[in-house]
Amino acid sequence: MSRTSNIDGLAHVGIAVRSLDEAVPRWTDGLGFRLVDTITLDSMGLNIAFLTAGDATIELLESFRPDSAIGRFLDTRGEGIHHLSFFVPDIEAALASASEAGMQLIDRTPREGSHGTRIAFLHPRALGGVLVEFCERKPSSGRVP
Repeated sequence: MSRTSNIDGLAHVGIAVRSLDEAVPRWTDGLGFRLVDTITLDSMGLNIAFLTAGDATIELLESFRPDSAIGRFLDTRGEGIHHLSFFVPDIEAALASASEAGMQLIDRTPREGSHGTRIAFLHPRALGGVLVEFCERKPSSGRVP
């Protein structure tokens, strides 16, 4: 059965790090990424650095609360790739489609993400151990930094 794609492209790769101060220079000085923005998301217990190189965007995720999702991830797995984020034009439709396909959702309804986006996660069991985030841009925005 052929389905219309809910995916508009890769938004970013999320990488859990213990320290932005240590990780950012590895990516900028070591690989030539450009630091675009840093933000704090109090609701998720995160400091986030956004870096770009060409069409690639990475999101470095530093927890400032040990009980946050990233804090728990770092405790059990250490630093590394946390999730893949994909742009979707309609996040509710993407969640409904994933659910109808039998995928386990972490978020049944979207939540606020960075830069005015709305996000929702699929459980890693749904895609062979890969945590996937849907990211819906606000109508007037381009790429998420």
